Amino acid sequence: MFRMRFTSDEKSLRDQMFELLQKSVTSTEEDLKALLQCSTHIQDRILIETIARECELTLFGFLAKDDLELYYDIKQGECDIGYISKGWEDPGFRIGDLVVISKSRVESFKARAGQLLKHCATRGIVVTVEESVDSIVIQVDGMIYNEGFNKITFMKTLSTLNACVEKAHELIG
Repeated sequence: MFRMRFTSDEKSLRDQMFELLQKSVTSTEEDLKALLQCSTHIQDRILIETIARECELTLFGFLAKDDLELYYDIKQGECDIGYISKGWEDPGFRIGDLVVISKSRVESFKARAGQLLKHCATRGIVVTVEESVDSIVIQVDGMIYNEGFNKITFMKTLSTLNACVEKAHELIG
């Protein structure tokens, strides 16, 4: 007969989790949903961290919140090249970057914004524009579904995203 052997740390963690579940005031279904979210979160972090390491990229600035399962900024060498994020209910990972346009460049960019939208849309990249009093922030995002997330799709999406960011900077002038 096969028996699992736990280290004392694993057993302690498991025992702490069981204790929390026994004291839980939520339903069994809600407890299970929370445990599944925790399990998925751990698996997603391992996947992202492994692929980033294989691609020789550095992840930093980790965040997780009520509506955000995970977020990392991405660096290649010393260059910031975007971010990767995933909401708790999202079917995959969002690879994105932000471009900030100063107030002095806003009018020239507005005249060329359609070029950027077309350039990005034909490459599967979504562009969101938010205008404030002193600038415009352009958010460019590509999506990779969970089951398609691997080293190749990640690097292709990141490359396409960076081409859109370069186009935005070109159009800003």
